Amino acid sequence: MKVPLGWLKEFVAVGVDPRRLAEDLTLAGLAVDAVEDLGGETVLGIDVTTNRVDCMNVYGVAREVSVLYRLPLAPPDLSFPETAHAAAAALEVSVEAPELCPRFCARVLDVRVGPSPPWLRDRLIQVGVRPINNVVDLTNYAMLELGHPSHAFDLARIPEGRLVVRWAREGERLTTLDGAERKLTARTGIVAGPSAPLALAGIMGGAASEVSDSTTTLALEAACWEPLAIRRAAKALAMHTEASHRFERGADPEGAPAVTARIAHLLHRLGAGSVRAGLIDRHVAPRPRRTLVLRSARTDALLGASVPMDEAQAILKGLGFDVAPRDAATAAVTVPTWRGDVTREADLIEEVARHYGLAHIASTIPPGHGAEGLRPWQARERSVRQALAGAGLGEVILHAIVSDTAAHASLPPRVALENPLSEEQAVLRNSLVSPGLLDCLQANLRQGRRDVTVFELGRVFLPEAGAAPTEQRRLGILLSGAARAPHWSLKDRPADFFDVKGLIEAVWARLGVDGLEFVAEGVPELLHPGRSASVRREGVTLGYAGALHPDVLRARELRDEAIVAELDLDRLLAASPGPERFEPLDRFPAVVRDISLLCGHALAFHEIRERIRAVAGPQLRSLTLLDRYDRPPVPAGKVSLTVSLRYQDAARTLTGEEVQASLSRVLDALRGAGAEIRGE
Repeated sequence: MKVPLGWLKEFVAVGVDPRRLAEDLTLAGLAVDAVEDLGGETVLGIDVTTNRVDCMNVYGVAREVSVLYRLPLAPPDLSFPETAHAAAAALEVSVEAPELCPRFCARVLDVRVGPSPPWLRDRLIQVGVRPINNVVDLTNYAMLELGHPSHAFDLARIPEGRLVVRWAREGERLTTLDGAERKLTARTGIVAGPSAPLALAGIMGGAASEVSDSTTTLALEAACWEPLAIRRAAKALAMHTEASHRFERGADPEGAPAVTARIAHLLHRLGAGSVRAGLIDRHVAPRPRRTLVLRSARTDALLGASVPMDEAQAILKGLGFDVAPRDAATAAVTVPTWRGDVTREADLIEEVARHYGLAHIASTIPPGHGAEGLRPWQARERSVRQALAGAGLGEVILHAIVSDTAAHASLPPRVALENPLSEEQAVLRNSLVSPGLLDCLQANLRQGRRDVTVFELGRVFLPEAGAAPTEQRRLGILLSGAARAPHWSLKDRPADFFDVKGLIEAVWARLGVDGLEFVAEGVPELLHPGRSASVRREGVTLGYAGALHPDVLRARELRDEAIVAELDLDRLLAASPGPERFEPLDRFPAVVRDISLLCGHALAFHEIRERIRAVAGPQLRSLTLLDRYDRPPVPAGKVSLTVSLRYQDAARTLTGEEVQASLSRVLDALRGAGAEIRGE
């Protein structure tokens, strides 16, 4: 908001340098972004926060300045003479929607429409408003000065001289002052004639009752509008005006009589018309004043500094609060109608602190109450991060609000937002992989980075019938490009399923949990059916891992294969780790035996592993898959596997007969599974 210094001085005789004034206002909570010289007039550019609608006008800023420098504040001149003709004889007003409009005021003015005087035009230009004519300029001037919008109707163009405040009927249409025809809904507030809308309540007037050069009599209205109703209507109609900006933030509900009187005073001062007798005031839903208690002890406790009670009371009185002392340390404070943002004692204390001065409040460190460590789940989550970061992956944090069309259709339903800002931010994500990590991959590729290894720990949102969405924490992993950083001693290879499988197993090992299984079934359609698996533990599916389906790669225009995984992090962290036990170093040598198998593609290695462990006996310490080969001369549909078995006993050296007996049982079990033992 722009405030000319000359205009400000009409209400408070501030004599400090403009730069000093700007600094002091900023420290008091009204950030001054610029101090400009416009045609010889100093103009302050103030960034007023949305909760301080009381300062979206010159007089509101003058009130703050008067308290800053303890200067008297001059009230606006609201005096004017009235003619013998009664306003109520020419204009009738009724309010049919008190929940929309608690108070509606109107005056009838006889005017001579013409150009505004130079001082009025210059003031409007300094604050960025285009002058139009004396009537329109006066309504704009009074709004910028006092903060309450008003609107002037040509009384001759109001059918039957009757205004009705009501909700629009579904399908009604109104051509507004900007020339656009607008279709209204039943939740749009309007000011209407006996049958048709004449203006959008609190937003913009209509062309049918517009003031023109031939206008001789005005119906000047100023009202209190329900902020939520104005905000909804302005958003639905895609309209944002100076009036709606103030009303939807809560303009002074009792400001209507004053702004009509100010316009009447200025009209008389310009010699541009006269005012008919009487204010038409429909106060259908009076609002009670709010009274709060200010305690000196609470003020000192919140601010960390001792503020004299008389100083605090003087500040609040200067800001327009009614203060009634109860005793030396307590006062009852009645909040003025223009301060809808003050609702509790802490808000009163904030007002005191702003004008008492932050420089009077010493900087202190809050007292500590002992150090606390991480919660168990936080420590385990940190372990997951450390394991993946240690493996060379970078952590990303992506948006939880995504595009519905960008997510893969095979994933579960998504939770739609009622009021999305755009189609690109229309739903809550139900997956970390699609579209989040895939969008991240595409962004990296556009920047020329082909090797991408990232992970995310984030929340997804799953719809629940008749209830709020369920939040679930998940771990997402994406690998694309080279499996490792390039080095002259290593041959490059692309990342594959076994890389992501190893990362998942490394996370489980870091958490101290076992029993993880990869099963080639139950994977979503966005994965390659032959190169992916669902991840399970104790029969419960935790997520999936695998290569993206070729159709997804083409749709995303990805040249390289992408490997992804997504796991239920809550279940991951909830899995109970086994007890950590110390084991002495082995004293007796191990015996290693390698076996080569030829088996069908359908026989999964985890089934081979379980069969071996079931029959090998307690001396089998470990088994490792050394090699897998499925190209010629291996027959089509077959795969050659080399498995290494390591036997060891903690109390003695194993004999060859014991190892051979175990190995024979293993070979018999593998033959029973349909495997052929090579080299026999």
